[in-house]
Amino acid sequence: MIKRRSFLKTAGTALPALPLLASSLGRAEEAAAKPKRLVCIGLDLSLRPEAFSPAKPGADYELSPLLKPMARWRDQLTVFSKLDHPGVSGGHSAVHTFLTGVRREQREGFEDGCLSLDQRVAGELGHLTRFPFMCFGVGGGDSISWTRSGVNLAKIEDPTRAYDMLFAPQDPAARATARKLSAEDTSVAALLQQEAKKLKPSLDQWDREKLDEFAESVHEFETKTKALEKWIDAPVPEAKGPPPRWSPDGCLDKVRATFDVMSLALQSDSTRIMTMNIGISLPVADRIPGVSRSYHDLSHSGKDPDKLAQLHRVESSLVSELDHFLDTLAKAKDVDGSSMLDNTLVVFGSGMGNASSHSNRSLPVIVAGGGIRHGRHLHFEKEGREKTPLSNLYVTLMNEMGMEANRFATSDGNLNELLA
Repeated sequence: MIKRRSFLKTAGTALPALPLLASSLGRAEEAAAKPKRLVCIGLDLSLRPEAFSPAKPGADYELSPLLKPMARWRDQLTVFSKLDHPGVSGGHSAVHTFLTGVRREQREGFEDGCLSLDQRVAGELGHLTRFPFMCFGVGGGDSISWTRSGVNLAKIEDPTRAYDMLFAPQDPAARATARKLSAEDTSVAALLQQEAKKLKPSLDQWDREKLDEFAESVHEFETKTKALEKWIDAPVPEAKGPPPRWSPDGCLDKVRATFDVMSLALQSDSTRIMTMNIGISLPVADRIPGVSRSYHDLSHSGKDPDKLAQLHRVESSLVSELDHFLDTLAKAKDVDGSSMLDNTLVVFGSGMGNASSHSNRSLPVIVAGGGIRHGRHLHFEKEGREKTPLSNLYVTLMNEMGMEANRFATSDGNLNELLA
């Protein structure tokens, strides 16, 4: 018998990252015929607000200095300003809230805990593809994907490894191992459910509620495991491009290689949900022309004109790589005859509003593609003391993905009327 407190402690740390709800299967199967995709890209050091935010809201806004590389996508993207996560502060230690809306320490007060947007979507739609989700990263730091209980999901930092995961043929031994692990997962889930039934009569009301939550999560995990078994023996798709290449001391070429393998993953329909984080240790010094200082040092630019000029080169280069990624999606044809970009929501932003002052307010966010209403700068001023939560946007993005969501983290509504 598992000890009472030990079991409940496990309940708080072993919640599956991908709960698959049976009630969502109908919507998810419908989504298989017309794929919708979500890609979220985070910047640990944000973008300088004075260089990112356009001066004027609306459709006739002038592109800000950092947005100039995105000029050709003006009609296919929306710029957001003055959105943030209420109650979140802490500078670098709060950057992880970009897709979660809440800090890990706050998770017990929210239905989804510290679950990130991508994982919420993967929970309903992840079973439709061989990889329910994929997490990438360049420049160190955490991924931007988090479980309900506040566990950071591992990221792939080697684009070549990711390419092999996606397209290298699997030998029979590897498939046999995968089947064995799947069977073990199912057995463990069954054992946990049996132990929960035995343990429940001896618990007080509060512990029973926690146990019921855990038992439900175990059931969802078991359902997800069975749904994913079909991919073990599925043929590996053919790559629509060569393996990525970058120099050993590369910087932007590794960022581009990561974007390229992400594009190939979408084109092969190996996954429809991806995240990528660009970390604080991205090696920009002497690897981007005109840059001689570290990325973190430049982010604390103050009013130093030399630092500001170098930081602008770094940030403009990263926005240019986003431009390249959108271009690869726009040129790829989707199953319905449109471009991949038309069916892919691309979120680009940060959980930091101003790295120089360590502010987590007024987060920079761009959303491109996905077939929503674009072509504007949407500026959200305070109404009294109230600000529009960034999580309101996330509710709308989930709706656009075909999910019947009405809440996420600190949301108090949605932006459907503006975007849908």
